[in-house]
Amino acid sequence: MSTTLHKTAEAFLAGFATLSADQHLALRAENCSHIFAPSSLGISQPKSNSDFAAHITNLKLVLDGFPVTVKETHVNEAGRQIIIWATAVPKFRQEAKGKPEEVNEADWEYVGEYIFILDLDEEGKITRIVEFLDSKNTVRLFALAEKARENLAVNQTREK
Repeated sequence: MSTTLHKTAEAFLAGFATLSADQHLALRAENCSHIFAPSSLGISQPKSNSDFAAHITNLKLVLDGFPVTVKETHVNEAGRQIIIWATAVPKFRQEAKGKPEEVNEADWEYVGEYIFILDLDEEGKITRIVEFLDSKNTVRLFALAEKARENLAVNQTREK
């Protein structure tokens, strides 16, 4: 069972590298709930599978990927639970950063720290995800994503 749980953890994280909603959804039970913590970030409602797919699709507008690097993985076979401590670096789309001649790459550098708790059912599908976000840095990530959306909107206006 441990091998199966480890493979699920690897596949779960791999879905972030390409921001593949399909890859994430293939691992989840129909009733999977994705909870973001801490509550101080204001993401209070758990995301259903369709909510999470929309979230990933929205991220793909400004990111090419969000590769995750594992620091530690802990598997509780009896409880069918996986805990992953990781870091991740968003790969912002070049066009989302603004005009190439005006982009300061250092302004777009970001490393976040995360803890994922995955609960699995007897069939090996994820039923619940608790994602602890690096709250201090996540506020900065939200600002970068907003700036990227603004840059894309400006670029689209110029192209018309």
